[in-house]
Amino acid sequence: MDGVTIRQETPADVSAIRCVISAAFDSELEGKLIDKLRTDGDLVLSLVAEKNGKIVGYAGFSRLRIEGSDNRATALAPVAVARCYQRRGVGTALVREGISRLEEAGEDLVFVLGDPPYYKRFGFDSRIASHYAAQWSGPAFMALALEPGNHAAHRPQVVYPAAFEAFG
Repeated sequence: MDGVTIRQETPADVSAIRCVISAAFDSELEGKLIDKLRTDGDLVLSLVAEKNGKIVGYAGFSRLRIEGSDNRATALAPVAVARCYQRRGVGTALVREGISRLEEAGEDLVFVLGDPPYYKRFGFDSRIASHYAAQWSGPAFMALALEPGNHAAHRPQVVYPAAFEAFG
Protein backbone atom coordinates (compact mmCIF):
# COMPACT_ATOMS: atom_id res chain seq x y z
CA MET A 1 0.00 0.00 0.00
CA ASP A 2 3.05 2.22 -0.33
CA GLY A 3 2.19 5.71 -1.47
CA VAL A 4 -1.60 5.22 -1.31
CA THR A 5 -3.59 7.91 0.50
CA ILE A 6 -7.16 7.42 1.73
CA ARG A 7 -9.26 10.59 1.72
CA GLN A 8 -12.80 11.94 1.35
CA GLU A 9 -13.90 12.29 -2.28
CA THR A 10 -14.05 15.73 -3.86
CA PRO A 11 -16.24 16.88 -6.77
CA ALA A 12 -13.20 16.58 -9.06
CA ASP A 13 -13.04 12.83 -8.28
CA VAL A 14 -16.52 11.87 -9.52
CA SER A 15 -15.53 10.82 -13.05
CA ALA A 16 -12.50 8.83 -11.87
CA ILE A 17 -14.61 7.12 -9.18
CA ARG A 18 -17.14 6.05 -11.81
CA CYS A 19 -14.33 4.63 -13.98
CA VAL A 20 -12.78 2.63 -11.12
CA ILE A 21 -16.15 1.23 -10.03
CA SER A 22 -17.29 0.35 -13.56
CA ALA A 23 -14.01 -1.41 -14.36
CA ALA A 24 -13.93 -3.31 -11.06
CA PHE A 25 -17.48 -4.63 -11.52
CA ASP A 26 -17.52 -4.88 -15.33
CA SER A 27 -20.81 -3.01 -15.11
CA GLU A 28 -22.20 0.52 -15.11
CA LEU A 29 -24.79 -0.35 -12.43
CA GLU A 30 -22.59 0.22 -9.36
CA GLY A 31 -21.29 3.52 -10.76
CA LYS A 32 -24.86 4.68 -11.32
CA LEU A 33 -25.67 3.59 -7.76
CA ILE A 34 -23.02 5.92 -6.31
CA ASP A 35 -24.08 8.76 -8.62
CA LYS A 36 -27.69 8.44 -7.42
CA LEU A 37 -26.69 8.10 -3.76
CA ARG A 38 -24.60 11.25 -4.12
CA THR A 39 -27.38 13.15 -5.94
CA ASP A 40 -30.01 12.06 -3.42
CA GLY A 41 -27.82 13.09 -0.47
CA ASP A 42 -27.68 9.54 0.90
CA LEU A 43 -23.89 9.17 1.07
CA VAL A 44 -22.64 9.43 4.65
CA LEU A 45 -19.02 8.80 3.74
CA SER A 46 -17.37 8.54 0.34
CA LEU A 47 -13.70 7.57 0.40
CA VAL A 48 -11.12 7.30 -2.35
CA ALA A 49 -7.71 5.67 -2.42
CA GLU A 50 -5.26 7.80 -4.38
CA LYS A 51 -1.77 7.02 -5.63
CA ASN A 52 0.36 9.50 -7.56
CA GLY A 53 -2.69 11.73 -8.12
CA LYS A 54 -4.77 8.89 -9.56
CA ILE A 55 -7.89 7.36 -7.97
CA VAL A 56 -7.24 3.61 -7.54
CA GLY A 57 -10.01 2.64 -5.12
CA TYR A 58 -13.35 3.65 -3.68
CA ALA A 59 -15.63 2.84 -0.73
CA GLY A 60 -19.08 4.34 -0.22
CA PHE A 61 -21.20 4.30 2.93
CA SER A 62 -24.83 5.35 2.62
CA ARG A 63 -27.52 6.12 5.20
CA LEU A 64 -29.86 3.29 6.16
CA ARG A 65 -33.06 3.59 8.14
CA ILE A 66 -34.05 0.93 10.65
CA GLU A 67 -37.80 0.98 11.21
CA GLY A 68 -38.78 1.72 14.78
CA SER A 69 -35.20 2.45 15.83
CA ASP A 70 -33.08 5.50 16.36
CA ASN A 71 -29.89 3.57 15.57
CA ARG A 72 -27.59 5.34 13.14
CA ALA A 73 -26.82 2.77 10.44
CA THR A 74 -24.98 2.77 7.14
CA ALA A 75 -24.51 0.41 4.21
CA LEU A 76 -21.05 -0.27 2.85
CA ALA A 77 -21.46 -0.49 -0.92
CA PRO A 78 -19.63 -0.59 -3.15
CA VAL A 79 -15.97 -1.19 -2.47
CA ALA A 80 -13.99 -1.11 -5.69
CA VAL A 81 -10.28 -1.22 -6.49
CA ALA A 82 -8.64 -0.80 -9.87
CA ARG A 83 -7.60 -4.25 -11.11
CA CYS A 84 -3.89 -3.47 -11.11
CA TYR A 85 -4.10 -2.51 -7.40
CA GLN A 86 -6.23 -5.43 -6.20
CA ARG A 87 -4.77 -7.78 -3.58
CA ARG A 88 -2.42 -5.05 -2.38
CA GLY A 89 -4.38 -3.91 0.69
CA VAL A 90 -6.17 -0.97 -0.93
CA GLY A 91 -9.68 -2.32 -0.30
CA THR A 92 -8.74 -3.29 3.25
CA ALA A 93 -7.41 0.21 3.93
CA LEU A 94 -10.58 1.80 2.53
CA VAL A 95 -12.88 -0.39 4.66
CA ARG A 96 -10.81 0.06 7.84
CA GLU A 97 -10.63 3.84 7.39
CA GLY A 98 -14.37 4.02 6.72
CA ILE A 99 -15.21 1.99 9.83
CA SER A 100 -12.90 4.17 11.92
CA ARG A 101 -14.46 7.40 10.65
CA LEU A 102 -18.00 6.09 11.15
CA GLU A 103 -17.18 5.02 14.69
CA GLU A 104 -15.75 8.47 15.43
CA ALA A 105 -18.91 10.06 13.98
CA GLY A 106 -21.12 8.09 16.39
CA GLU A 107 -22.64 5.62 13.94
CA ASP A 108 -24.08 2.46 15.53
CA LEU A 109 -24.14 -0.17 12.78
CA VAL A 110 -22.65 -0.86 9.35
CA PHE A 111 -24.28 -3.42 7.04
CA VAL A 112 -22.70 -5.07 4.02
CA LEU A 113 -23.76 -7.63 1.45
CA GLY A 114 -20.63 -9.41 0.32
CA ASP A 115 -18.13 -12.23 0.56
CA PRO A 116 -18.27 -13.52 4.17
CA PRO A 117 -14.57 -14.55 4.43
CA TYR A 118 -13.48 -11.11 3.22
CA TYR A 119 -15.76 -9.03 5.44
CA LYS A 120 -15.52 -11.19 8.58
CA ARG A 121 -11.95 -10.01 9.10
CA PHE A 122 -13.30 -6.50 9.73
CA GLY A 123 -15.77 -7.81 12.31
CA PHE A 124 -18.84 -8.10 10.06
CA ASP A 125 -21.04 -11.00 11.13
CA SER A 126 -24.20 -12.54 9.66
CA ARG A 127 -25.38 -13.33 13.21
CA ILE A 128 -25.57 -9.62 13.99
CA ALA A 129 -27.43 -8.97 10.74
CA SER A 130 -29.87 -11.80 11.54
CA HIS A 131 -31.36 -9.52 14.22
CA TYR A 132 -32.67 -7.38 11.34
CA ALA A 133 -34.92 -8.01 8.35
CA ALA A 134 -33.75 -6.92 4.91
CA GLN A 135 -34.45 -7.83 1.30
CA TRP A 136 -30.97 -9.37 1.13
CA SER A 137 -31.10 -11.37 4.37
CA GLY A 138 -28.93 -14.48 4.24
CA PRO A 139 -25.34 -15.55 4.90
CA ALA A 140 -23.83 -12.78 2.74
CA PHE A 141 -25.81 -10.09 4.60
CA MET A 142 -23.62 -9.04 7.52
CA ALA A 143 -23.44 -6.27 10.07
CA LEU A 144 -20.82 -4.70 12.26
CA ALA A 145 -21.96 -3.23 15.58
CA LEU A 146 -19.81 -0.17 16.27
CA GLU A 147 -21.45 0.03 19.68
CA PRO A 148 -21.00 -3.39 21.39
CA GLY A 149 -24.18 -5.25 22.20
CA ASN A 150 -26.22 -3.04 19.90
CA HIS A 151 -28.69 -5.63 18.56
CA ALA A 152 -32.38 -5.40 17.87
CA ALA A 153 -34.67 -7.89 19.56
CA HIS A 154 -37.65 -7.81 17.20
CA ARG A 155 -36.06 -8.00 13.70
CA PRO A 156 -36.85 -4.47 12.49
CA GLN A 157 -36.72 -3.80 8.78
CA VAL A 158 -33.52 -2.27 7.37
CA VAL A 159 -34.55 0.22 4.70
CA TYR A 160 -32.00 0.99 2.00
CA PRO A 161 -31.99 4.26 0.00
CA ALA A 162 -34.02 4.37 -3.22
CA ALA A 163 -30.81 4.09 -5.29
CA PHE A 164 -30.54 0.40 -4.31
CA GLU A 165 -33.86 -0.44 -5.98
CA ALA A 166 -31.92 -1.15 -9.19
CA PHE A 167 -30.47 -4.20 -7.40
CA GLY A 168 -33.78 -5.52 -6.00
